[in-house]
Amino acid sequence: MIDFMTTLWNSWNNRNNFIFRGKEEEAQVIWDRAITLSQEFRICNKMNEPLLSPNLAVKKWEKPPKGFVKINFDASVCDKRVRYGTIARDDDGFVLGGGEGFIEKSMSLEEVKCHAFKASIKMACLLNISGDVHFETDNACLVNKLKNHAYHTIV
Repeated sequence: MIDFMTTLWNSWNNRNNFIFRGKEEEAQVIWDRAITLSQEFRICNKMNEPLLSPNLAVKKWEKPPKGFVKINFDASVCDKRVRYGTIARDDDGFVLGGGEGFIEKSMSLEEVKCHAFKASIKMACLLNISGDVHFETDNACLVNKLKNHAYHTIV
C-alpha cells in the first residue's frame, strides 16, 4: 500500500508540475522517486516511534465525581445557521435536563461554543443545581480561555 500511495503522490506532483510549471518528468523517474520515498518511509518508521498510534482510543462519556453534576455542551455551524445543545447528568449518570437551540446568524465556531456554554449555565440555574457543576466541551480553545480567564476576554 505504501508503494501504491507514494506512486500516486508522485504522479500527482508530476501532473501539477506539468500544469503549473510546464515541466514533465518521465514515468521511470516518477517510479524511481516513489520507490526511494517508500524505502525512506519504511526506514523512518523502523527508527522512530510512529506518529499515529496503531491502537484506536475509544472515548466514552464518564460520570462526574460524587456530588457533582456534569453538563456537556456542544455546537455546530452550517452556513448561516447555528445549532447548540446541552445535557446535564448527575453522578449516577441520570439525565437531569437538556436542551437545544438554533440561531439564524453567521458566527464563528468560537462564538457558537460560547453561546452553548451560556445556555448550559442558564440550564444549571433553571435546574436549581445546588452542588458543584462540571462543564464539559470538546473545544480546546474555549477551555483554555476559561482556565486562563485572567489573561483572556470571553465573548
